[in-house]
Amino acid sequence: MKPIYAKPPWGSRAAFQVRKDYFDVLDTKWHYHSEYELAFIRYPYGKRIAGKSICTFENSDLVFYGPNIPHAWSHEQFLGKSEVQKHNAGLSNYAIVVHFSESCFGESFFSIPEMNAIQAVLTKSSRGLVVQGTSKAKIADWMEQMVANTGSKRVVLLLQILEELAVAKELSLLSSAGYWDNLNDHDAIRMSSIYEYLIRNFTKDIALDEIAEQAHMSPSAFCRYFKARTKRTLKEFVNELRVNCACQLLEENRNSITQICFEVGFNNISNFNRRFKEVRGITPQQYRINIIGIHNKNSV
Repeated sequence: MKPIYAKPPWGSRAAFQVRKDYFDVLDTKWHYHSEYELAFIRYPYGKRIAGKSICTFENSDLVFYGPNIPHAWSHEQFLGKSEVQKHNAGLSNYAIVVHFSESCFGESFFSIPEMNAIQAVLTKSSRGLVVQGTSKAKIADWMEQMVANTGSKRVVLLLQILEELAVAKELSLLSSAGYWDNLNDHDAIRMSSIYEYLIRNFTKDIALDEIAEQAHMSPSAFCRYFKARTKRTLKEFVNELRVNCACQLLEENRNSITQICFEVGFNNISNFNRRFKEVRGITPQQYRINIIGIHNKNSV
């Protein structure tokens, strides 16, 4: 399955789009688009891929994406775990999605002084934002209200949501800055194909010849092209994917560090420790200790 450019189906006069989709099994195409997206997913257990971030979630997920961040959700369990059961509880699983452009209320609306805080969160969304805590509950409720209402009430609710995002304390950045910056349409399609291949194969040994073939390029031309677009070598990029995946597994705290090392694609623990520290600045053991400390503090 290739990632696709997904153009939201706009209404004839609507400034932005809101929809609620019910489903049995969570499985969206890996895609990107030029609009902002606010998505609330209600599902027992799933996996989210956004940029170079690969994370699992339980019960629900609320994410705010800036333009051109490739993303998808899946019902599959995380690496090394068995697949979840299919759920069918009277259409209890659903997604509420809001798409809007920066000019939806006029070309300069978000540039006026009163919108400075909201403009800041729009800029942050270029890396993707996960919303947690009380802000998540408020925004999910307002999104439900957006589905139930029409007209000016929807406009008020969207601005209310953006204002809440601007002051929310429990926001997490998902991906590296500028992942898709300055790509033309042809580049975006080609990089989507490359990225899809990497997402599906980063835990394995990736042969340069094979991935270059995905991009219809020679190996040497591919290396130059990839470095120019990502500012990283293929090896550095793959190591980042592996380390980001390892962080999720370390946070789950179900497997040993050695098990995680091999699960994400490193072939020995010393290399894993070295690459992890290059990306995160600390060792996997220190990362796990820090996460446990944060969890213990929050549970007090």
